[in-house]
Amino acid sequence: MTTTHSSGRRRFVRWGTVAVAAALTGALLAIPTSASATPAPPLTFGIYPGGYAGGGSTNGKPDDPAKIRAALAALQGRASRFLIRDYVDCTSPFPDPEMADLGPGRRLDLVINYNGENPTDWRDCVLRDVLRYGPAASTISVTLEANLQQTPDPATIAALVDGVIAAKQRARQVGYGWLGIGFDEVAFGYFASTAFWQDLAKTGGAAFTHSVDYVGVDTYPDVPFPGVPAGGPIDLTAFIGRVLDVVRNQEMPIAGLGASVPIRVSENGWATSATRTGAQQRQALTTEINAVNADRAQYNVASYELFDLRDDVTGSTNIFDQFGIMTDDYAPKPMFWTYRRLIASLGRH
Repeated sequence: MTTTHSSGRRRFVRWGTVAVAAALTGALLAIPTSASATPAPPLTFGIYPGGYAGGGSTNGKPDDPAKIRAALAALQGRASRFLIRDYVDCTSPFPDPEMADLGPGRRLDLVINYNGENPTDWRDCVLRDVLRYGPAASTISVTLEANLQQTPDPATIAALVDGVIAAKQRARQVGYGWLGIGFDEVAFGYFASTAFWQDLAKTGGAAFTHSVDYVGVDTYPDVPFPGVPAGGPIDLTAFIGRVLDVVRNQEMPIAGLGASVPIRVSENGWATSATRTGAQQRQALTTEINAVNADRAQYNVASYELFDLRDDVTGSTNIFDQFGIMTDDYAPKPMFWTYRRLIASLGRH
């Protein structure tokens, strides 16, 4: 179900099915070997600058554009490239709020969400948004988390495949050589979305394979959904390694995507609550970011984006309201300053 926020920023998601996914995270399978010593380019970092996560409240505080831009500048520091995660659909006005957040070195990581449009309207929407946003974007993800459906929906699979192919064709036609075209999936960590990937390969064939510039991964390994493995905290370093190993070695080969096609960690978050402190958020996210960085050469990981900048409703009883590294009035949590330091030490400069 598509969800929107009154502030104008959007994050489209079917969060209810994430609990189902968490329930399927059984015993940890084989852990990948340690990362390769081969030098790899530094990560490009980024963030979703809103607060609404979907599945939470619908009365969050409105965005404060000046505070958003100040926070983004503080996080980016000297980084030469910084990604702004942006969610639109075929009805979104242009320009949308994230366009105002751009600045030197800041580029959009755009998501075009599919809401059941007919094939002609969907293709027209994708082609239009490539032209609209391409000059300001580094990447465009076609559809969002289509693998969340336990039984892959043929219409969604077709929309993903056709949208990726159409977007890549248009980018080539208009000379947007810098623009990466791909799609995002939810990473379940302990198992591959095999049926989903098989459907992509069968539907898209060689045209799809040759159009995919990257695969985005959305991972939330340590949120208290029913079914999270009992017996203590998840080993977050092992979980991240497992996620990347499954995507690279079990899923991407099904569609003929080789080692040269990068993985992008498009969303990674850890929510605070009455029982989950800012210090715990900092520890968890720091562990996950360091794990992504350590494994970037082995799995060809190009970027990492944190979800998200601020809480939608600080103090809410709904955990989906508090993924931010700032409160809903833009007061930094401990992770804000830690993320700034990690970008400075690990990012591209």
